[in-house]
Amino acid sequence: CDPWLKLLDCPCREVPLDSACCIMKVIGWFTVAALGVLAVSLQGCGSSGESTGGAATTTVTATPAETTVTTTKEITTMTTTSTTANMTGPVACLCVFDIDRTLTGKQGEAGACPGNQELSGVNDTAYGGGTLVLSKVGQSLEGTFCATKGCYVGVVSAGDGSGDKSAERAELVKRLGASGAKLASEEWCGPSSKGEARATCQGFDVTSPLVVGCVDGTKQYAVKGIMAWIAKTEKVTLKDEDVYHFDDRANNISPFSGFGFNAIEISCASRDKSQ
Repeated sequence: CDPWLKLLDCPCREVPLDSACCIMKVIGWFTVAALGVLAVSLQGCGSSGESTGGAATTTVTATPAETTVTTTKEITTMTTTSTTANMTGPVACLCVFDIDRTLTGKQGEAGACPGNQELSGVNDTAYGGGTLVLSKVGQSLEGTFCATKGCYVGVVSAGDGSGDKSAERAELVKRLGASGAKLASEEWCGPSSKGEARATCQGFDVTSPLVVGCVDGTKQYAVKGIMAWIAKTEKVTLKDEDVYHFDDRANNISPFSGFGFNAIEISCASRDKSQ
């Protein structure tokens, strides 16, 4: 009698039907074994987090007529942490810059201001005009918290950035949108979006983060408008304390009092007092 038949408790007869029966039993045994291995393996599965719980127990009972698999497993409690890609985390901030003498420097004086860079062939119409000179931050936000924290960035300026479709505006857009900061739109808005026409920005409908033509003393309203635009288009609500405005004139800083924003005057020592 075939020893395999004895092992499987099969009849020792040379009958095809019995052989087929034994083959089915072999398949059944292998299935049971595979299920047992799978159940044990699943107990070791998890995710990056902390887990507590008992081990799984798998009981396999086989008889000549049937095979029964009973699996019991204790409940496992798992705590995981995940990071959601949204703007309420490290990028929930806004940095807004004036243009003239903040992102730019005095024309013709690049050599007198260490780190400033003159861009040959690019015109800057502000304060009498000349070749565009970029300040350090105008050249790149790299290394600033505005870039490392992935903040939204924008512009609020009394000037018009040399007018609609100017090379200066294109240069500012290119550099503001680099280095990790988030420029959410490249469109320009404001009273002077199509050319010099400055007016108060109180009550002005801000439709992008690049606002030009706000008369001095009203820039805080444009900053608030940028926040509202970001909330509407980006679905991000910024806190007042996470909003920063940088400007070179004291009369554009003091009006921010009471708004809850961070308004910072720059270039105090090197500023051209005649302007």
